[in-house]
Amino acid sequence: MNTELISFHTTAASVSEALETRHSIREYLSKPIPDEILQRIFSKALRTPSWKNSQPWKVHIVNGNKREELSKELIEAARQSPPRPETSWPESYPSDAKRRMFDLGMKIYEAAGIERKDKDARNEFMLRNFAFFGAPTAIFITTKFELNYYVGIDMGCFLQSVLLLAREEGLGTCAQAALGSFPDVVRKSLGLPEEDKVILGLSIGYPKPDSELNRYHTPRESSEDLLRFY
Repeated sequence: MNTELISFHTTAASVSEALETRHSIREYLSKPIPDEILQRIFSKALRTPSWKNSQPWKVHIVNGNKREELSKELIEAARQSPPRPETSWPESYPSDAKRRMFDLGMKIYEAAGIERKDKDARNEFMLRNFAFFGAPTAIFITTKFELNYYVGIDMGCFLQSVLLLAREEGLGTCAQAALGSFPDVVRKSLGLPEEDKVILGLSIGYPKPDSELNRYHTPRESSEDLLRFY
């Protein structure tokens, strides 16, 4: 599937369908997610494989008043200071990746009705990360493990499990490194110890059906370019 505009408002019948139709959702209905659905998603995701079954993840599911409170605190932090993530974000990419990233930014801003040169509008759009794009539930993933390459692989596998299981349930998601920007704020709000490293988060909820922004489906390079059989 290589189309750039699709919509989904139903459950996914297979892993293949979930993988082919999932993309980041940035506008949500306010409709809350039943607790049993969240329990089902994250209980299944705990079956994700990890290095020597180390299971480095902890999951924090934030709803209701706590979600509102934490959102306000994160937005305030973002307005006042630059990000302070637990681990450095990548700063350099190969040229083909840079092209894809630039194209993604252009298409997202276009779908959101934002001019590329409108810095104020782009900054406000960035702050929507900390409002969880209107999703009723925010997820934070933490670890007590020393951060290294293999812990990163394990965390990525866990995240992918959650994204696909959410899609199976008819939910939209947006994985966000931005939600790891201010770990001290998250720890204080959720009462977490200092050794809990806030790695990333995601917004999860029911996609707003009439949103043009939600229809943008990021393209992928062709299998001819990326797969090699021997």
